[in-house]
Amino acid sequence: MIAIMSMHSAASANPPQAPSLFTAPTPVAAPVVKLNPHARDGHVLSFHFDDLPQALTQVTATADFQVANVECVPVDYGKAIGGVRLAPRHSLPLNLKRDDDGRYVAIVHVDALLDEDYYGLGVCRWELTTATVHFHSPSTHFVGGLKADRLIAGGETVQYYLARDLAQKPRSMDYVYGETAADFYQASAGPQFTLVLNAHKEVP
Repeated sequence: MIAIMSMHSAASANPPQAPSLFTAPTPVAAPVVKLNPHARDGHVLSFHFDDLPQALTQVTATADFQVANVECVPVDYGKAIGGVRLAPRHSLPLNLKRDDDGRYVAIVHVDALLDEDYYGLGVCRWELTTATVHFHSPSTHFVGGLKADRLIAGGETVQYYLARDLAQKPRSMDYVYGETAADFYQASAGPQFTLVLNAHKEVP
């Protein structure tokens, strides 16, 4: 009797092989990510700025995910000698709404992405890592936000920035990240402004 094996089963039974000296490694394709149509685990993220000396040119936010079980991903022999499994990442833009008081609000679903078997090695489970806020002055890209555990725990978080960085981006820095300690910057560094974030569980 001749056994018939599906393509899915064949992929599982025959994991990617290391390239020979005469063949170039085949890169691991990025997964085609789908939204979870039954996402229910929502959390409300809100934030505002205090002591901001000038208007911002752009404010956006993303929910950032990473595959938690890297064994569902093939070994990528093009990334390192001997190969390495790299956990796929995906950032989902959040729908920000701004109220009359200048507060931004978005809903972050922890289960926003659909877990799927992308490579025939088992279902990849997506895990929320951060809810990230990006805001810009004409010269500088600032980054703030909450790690997933802080978002889920809820409460208020304050992040501190130097006002002078709005006018001129610090040297050798692509992004300026907020500091959580109020005394991180010395007084001689000049005025500061803050990003104030709040989170709580969404009530259906």
